[in-house]
Amino acid sequence: MIELGELISSVGGWSNIYVVKDAPNKCVKVLAPHRKYQGEKPDPNLVAKKKYGIDNMLEFEYANYQKIMKCVPDNLKKNFVHIDGMQMTSIGVRGLVMERVMTAEGTTAPSLDHYKGEPLPDAFFCKLEQIRREVFHKHSLDHFGVALRNVLVRDNRTPVLIDFQKNRRIYRSQINLYIPYFTRQKVRRNFQRLYEEAHVQDWTTVKDLHCD
Repeated sequence: MIELGELISSVGGWSNIYVVKDAPNKCVKVLAPHRKYQGEKPDPNLVAKKKYGIDNMLEFEYANYQKIMKCVPDNLKKNFVHIDGMQMTSIGVRGLVMERVMTAEGTTAPSLDHYKGEPLPDAFFCKLEQIRREVFHKHSLDHFGVALRNVLVRDNRTPVLIDFQKNRRIYRSQINLYIPYFTRQKVRRNFQRLYEEAHVQDWTTVKDLHCD
């Protein structure tokens, strides 16, 4: 059983994230009723079942993660948070156990929307674009969760992707997302929005990448 330690994030719509007690390099995501649905804040799994036909959002996320990681080359695996899997926690619910992404200073890595350091160099965003091209575009993967809040800054050259809860099943009415071309286009738009919100160039238009 996983003992929960310090709460390190409660800003997500579906979950809280805690440090694993006695294992500060690990954290665990557990579902929490943050998001309003029909005027209330119910169990997220009830919402997921009604809206998307998904029984358990964390198991769904872990399955998405495993599908993506099968397509990630070794040189890019450090740019995806390492997820161990589902385990029972001390509060009586199962949680998703994963790496706690840390900075060189030993603090929890901030997401791009909370990053307060020096302006990030081109190498950081070049790496993100490399991930888009070599993982998501190449394999037509239906991962639509790329956003400022879901990219951590391990250091100024190393983005780390987290949160894998959005794929085509979340967009049930968009049947076109089962066609690879439209999947790639939607993922491209996600990355373009991230670049725009980060106030950097649209890296999807850069012909040749030289990230290293």
